[in-house]
Amino acid sequence: MQDVLVIGAGLAGLTAARVLTRAGRRVRVLEAGAEVGGRVRSRRVEGFTLDAGFQVLFTAYPAVRRQLKLDALDLVPIPPAAVVRRGARADVLGDPIRDPGSLLSSLTTQVLPLPDKLRVAKLAAQLRTPPPHTLLNGPDESTQDYLRRQGFSEASLDRFFRPFFGGVFLRRDLSTSARLFRYYFRMLMDGSIAVPRAGMGQISAQLAEGLDVTLGVRVTRLTSHPGMVSVATTAGDLEAREVIVATDPNTAQTLLGADTARGSLSSAYLHYAMPHAIDPQSRLLLNAEAGWINNAHWISQAVPGRAPEGQHLLIATVLGRPEVPDTELDAQVRAELAVWYGEADARTLRTLHIERIEHAQYPQPAGYAAHLPGHATTLPGVLLASELTSMSGIQGAMESGEKAAAIVLGDLAGMSRPRGA
Repeated sequence: MQDVLVIGAGLAGLTAARVLTRAGRRVRVLEAGAEVGGRVRSRRVEGFTLDAGFQVLFTAYPAVRRQLKLDALDLVPIPPAAVVRRGARADVLGDPIRDPGSLLSSLTTQVLPLPDKLRVAKLAAQLRTPPPHTLLNGPDESTQDYLRRQGFSEASLDRFFRPFFGGVFLRRDLSTSARLFRYYFRMLMDGSIAVPRAGMGQISAQLAEGLDVTLGVRVTRLTSHPGMVSVATTAGDLEAREVIVATDPNTAQTLLGADTARGSLSSAYLHYAMPHAIDPQSRLLLNAEAGWINNAHWISQAVPGRAPEGQHLLIATVLGRPEVPDTELDAQVRAELAVWYGEADARTLRTLHIERIEHAQYPQPAGYAAHLPGHATTLPGVLLASELTSMSGIQGAMESGEKAAAIVLGDLAGMSRPRGA
């Protein structure tokens, strides 16, 4: 009998197993898929390294700093700036201190009018002082309402905040909780945005090092008994003193018989290969106009080695669930890229991979935190570890895994750690 069975080898499950294993518990992780990492994984396609979707790591995440050896990930920083695209026009907007090359454009561009640039500086000063996790507390409202109360113009909301934070929260309407906006704004100030040179899957691989992980095994039923839990799987029945369910929300809901689902935000990602450079930018590209593309990135310009020598790699993000076939989605995205780069270059792009992620995040509107499920379940001996208990993303998943492990260990400090701390 195992001390603990962890169901699911995403970031939450791997983090929980890592903490428990280090504490001397006998832990086994069961994963229904063919690889670890959940949504944080990478693949090789024709010599290109493609992440699942478009993902980056905020190095200031507290759980990341506790659990990962950042030096071993060979992180490559992404410039703390963005290129705002309005058709063929491109304006660089960024942090002149950390990205000196953005200074002149940041000062002169009207993407953010001068009063709004001053408001950004004022907002940064306000949010830099308190402990980051306290920004997740207090009265809540939508990010849109919050930014309007700060005095930001509608032009700034449309040209910068909607596409930039649309890429973070996977919706452009800025309906996401202002608490989360403030927290992520602070994370951007406190650390860098980076990606492992060999792909985001390196994060999952590092967490899985030294763990007992079994792939290709699906759990079908949990039954609690005094002092132990029976686990029915596609590979036979198992027993454990305690079980941590760290699966996707729908699977967790089925196994636990409880309402854990909080809805889904979907997104699609189109990966293009290019035989010659048509854009030297390593910065994030934001689409300030209405269209299919929310943001795009020449990842090969920012991270050498993501494309074979002499090749270039572009990833374009489309928010939501496009109700068109891949061929039409590809054509629509190419039509917008043709406005940016010209018809001839757009035709030269070669489609490497189109990926649709049905559950990329769950919606986090104002007040969402009041309805988060806890780690305890109605099944004795069974705990939930999921971003659903905190916030959608890397920090939320990892801190949930930490907290589930702390409950198993009776670690009062870990159990009482505030969300986001």
